Amino acid sequence: MKNSTHLVAPGKTHDIVTPDFAKLSALFPALQGLDNALLARLTRELQWLHTARGTELFAIGGPCQAFPLLLAGEIQVLRGSPGGREIELYRVRPGESCIVSTSCLLGEVDYAARGVTLSDIILATLPRPLFDTLIVSHLPFRRYVFGLFSQRLSAMMQRVEDVAFLSLAQRIAALLLHSGEECLDTTHEALAGQAGASREAVSRTLKKLEADACIKLTRGRICIANRRKLSGWQRM
Repeated sequence: MKNSTHLVAPGKTHDIVTPDFAKLSALFPALQGLDNALLARLTRELQWLHTARGTELFAIGGPCQAFPLLLAGEIQVLRGSPGGREIELYRVRPGESCIVSTSCLLGEVDYAARGVTLSDIILATLPRPLFDTLIVSHLPFRRYVFGLFSQRLSAMMQRVEDVAFLSLAQRIAALLLHSGEECLDTTHEALAGQAGASREAVSRTLKKLEADACIKLTRGRICIANRRKLSGWQRM
């Protein structure tokens, strides 16, 4: 069944999925221990959805009316410039949530970034009234929300430092080395969003790394050819 939701950007659709409260409780232990009244509201008011890869969940300037709880898949949160470039702020993985959504709900403001699914996702969403009630009435949930907010803020500050003080080659080398993969299926444009640079600059830097035999480039894929040499670029 298809339907609209208070999270997915206007004009988009999603599939309703069967609720999985056992998985929700395991991934988000802050929702455990609710009193009977709050548990009944959670059971009644949560919206569950499946959304395909490449869906824009929310857009800059759009209203935020729900708190997302990701059960499967991955979401990329991006901030754009007037010139059309975008930088990845962070990614949301199962058991995590989105601090852009949190700040919008707490500050009662519209979205200042956009969220796009990097894979098919399964998501449960808390409507704003229930989110507000849980923040006030359930200490574990309040600690979870503000603890995650603090962690994300620290990570974003580190991201700003990296863009400001590290060369593009250092940033790309770090991204490739920290991916945990020998070969990364990605485009130059996607890597540019992660590195905070233009696609053209990223392409030039990748060619330099390939010329130094650090990596091997094929269409849609970047493979590490020499991890030691690539680590040397990261330390430059």
